[in-house]
Amino acid sequence: MRQFALAALAACICATAQDIKLEKLGSYATNVFNRGAAEIAAYDARTRRLFVVNGDAATIDILDIADPTKPTLFNRVRIRERYGASANSVAARNGLVAVAVEAANRQQPGSVLFMDANGRIMTGVTVGAVPDMLTFTPDGSKVLVANEAEPSPNYATDPEGSVSIIDISKGTDALQQSDVRTAEFKKYNGTPLPPGIRVFGPRATPAQDFEPEYIAVSADSGTAYVTLQENNAIAVLDIKGGEFTRLMPLGFKDHSAPGNGLDASDRDSKIDIRNWPVLGLYMPDAIASFRSNGRSYLITANEGDTREYTAFGEERRVSAVQLDAGQFPNAADLQKPEQLGRLTVSAVNADL
Repeated sequence: MRQFALAALAACICATAQDIKLEKLGSYATNVFNRGAAEIAAYDARTRRLFVVNGDAATIDILDIADPTKPTLFNRVRIRERYGASANSVAARNGLVAVAVEAANRQQPGSVLFMDANGRIMTGVTVGAVPDMLTFTPDGSKVLVANEAEPSPNYATDPEGSVSIIDISKGTDALQQSDVRTAEFKKYNGTPLPPGIRVFGPRATPAQDFEPEYIAVSADSGTAYVTLQENNAIAVLDIKGGEFTRLMPLGFKDHSAPGNGLDASDRDSKIDIRNWPVLGLYMPDAIASFRSNGRSYLITANEGDTREYTAFGEERRVSAVQLDAGQFPNAADLQKPEQLGRLTVSAVNADL
């Protein structure tokens, strides 16, 4: 039986009630609803402050949580007013805060700003287009930023994705643009890619199509693992060498196989987990790494994310596509809203 390619697949790690206990201590509210006023948060243990990307106000909000039962707003750093664009992400370590800021023209190179825990911006460097998630290496010597490089809505401009490696080992006072190395994907243009890696943007090369989303760094600060969400893959980065060494396609989850059932409808008013002729794409967003018993592991949050732009979109509902009657003799039933009809699938990968 032919199968659909599902455009999102979620995963979670669960613990029993005996394993973990959570207790709310306090909270802080921006009093802004449904406009992304508290998106990314980074905690600095040295100063006991929380740095929050406020997308609505285009600021970094600094919260004092020395008393975690009463978080209070300490300062608000206005990013757009000073730099013409919004912050996308923030990271903190030992009183030093790094902020990823996209350019006013999102397809142009962005920047990473460094500020102290009080919100004083000390310096900054230029990185790739649409810098998003960023992280300090465990040894504190570098900051890595995922330059997502999303295309313009009309796909007239599609910059190349990359990861910038910022060497801060000499301190931010001595930081120069020459301390930035950018790992690119150009070497994959025109060469065969591992089977299963999705490259499908209009007229896009692999370097343009790869959009780094999130980064995890190994405990020895030598290797980074970078999610390529829309491409359903992970790229391996040699930090010292400043280049990508491997592309790892994640493949599919076969929802027709035993144990891989899913509830495919939000219109049947019941929980109905069962097998379907569907292949799930993992398409991870966040990623983390850890070691246990001498082995390294990666954990991914498989958000799933399709490309939907003015000039190009891959999403289709099963109810709206033409199914091959020979492969799907029960197509009429499958396309009902209480079965697969409401399911969003990829028009790029789906075999209809």
